[in-house]
Amino acid sequence: MNIKNGPFSNTTQRLAVIDTYFPWKQSGFRYWENYEISKQKPDTLFFATDIYKDEFPTDVFKFQSFCSLAEKEGITDIYCVFLNLALSLLGKCSLTDGTCVPGARPNLDISSFLRKNNINMHTTLYPGGGLGPSTSDEFLRIIDQNCKTVFTNNKEVLEVIPSSIYTPVVINTDFYNYIPKPMIKPIQLTFSAHRAERKGFPLLAKVFNKLNENFHLNIIGDWQDDLHLLTNKNYTFFGLLNPEKIKPLYGQSHIFIYCGTQDQFALDGFPTTAAVDAMATGCILVSTNPRKDYFLLKNGLDYIEVEAKEESIRNTLLWVEKNLDKAREIGINGTNKVHKYFTSEVIVNSKLSHIFNVD
Repeated sequence: MNIKNGPFSNTTQRLAVIDTYFPWKQSGFRYWENYEISKQKPDTLFFATDIYKDEFPTDVFKFQSFCSLAEKEGITDIYCVFLNLALSLLGKCSLTDGTCVPGARPNLDISSFLRKNNINMHTTLYPGGGLGPSTSDEFLRIIDQNCKTVFTNNKEVLEVIPSSIYTPVVINTDFYNYIPKPMIKPIQLTFSAHRAERKGFPLLAKVFNKLNENFHLNIIGDWQDDLHLLTNKNYTFFGLLNPEKIKPLYGQSHIFIYCGTQDQFALDGFPTTAAVDAMATGCILVSTNPRKDYFLLKNGLDYIEVEAKEESIRNTLLWVEKNLDKAREIGINGTNKVHKYFTSEVIVNSKLSHIFNVD
């Protein structure tokens, strides 16, 4: 393993990344972020609680070997993503009143080892991974007290942890590169999400059932039990796909559509990771924005915002059909914004700069 090639190779600090199921390409931003970390800080060690099978440019070690390897290799800093994993590593999975974070695993507690060896902890708290609408602020304060650096794109985290750093989700724009869309009909709509009520598939089905033959719907995800909602048969169901098979679908799609709503049990970021992947290839994003997140993307300039209502979505799609050139300009603006702010190289460079205090 060459440890002299990255922009952070000269720092005396050494990083370990701890993940759950890894390396797993379908984990999306986690895979691409870690891939980029391995390029920019090549002496980083990677650990997984559950070793997965996808290719990765360096070794991934079992979590059980972390303490022995970290001590031997001189690890000074660790990095992880999601609230439940961070709290698990800190041994803080529950509060005194018994409140627990979903998905936290007490058996991953390495807090005493971190203290003994003066190892700094850094984390990213994105929606999901135990961070939901009802998450107690006390859990966030625990993170604040025990982590040297906290990255997030969540406004609630930014409010509770004033020192947290706004960071959009990571996209591999080298992989999800811009692909000019064929300006021919039918207009290709693509919907990609794991099955959950908040994703809004029944609403999308109602809208699509009232569209004409000028629209075709591509469905990615585990929605096989919901296809009966579609009376308009001008669709193709692909099921769960890996990134290599998703990319060409995005390449031929005009619109990525998302109809998500607020959920009392879970949070989705805006835009979703799948939406940003699609935008990177040039898709026009037509999406609800239940969190009213306007950190980077501007409605009407970079994407088209709709309400979670049948009429709002249908009217917007019909507008795109009649104004495809104008809509395409919005799509290109969105692509440029994604390539500027969401690309893995830029975000990982920023994160590592904060972790290692490099200006």
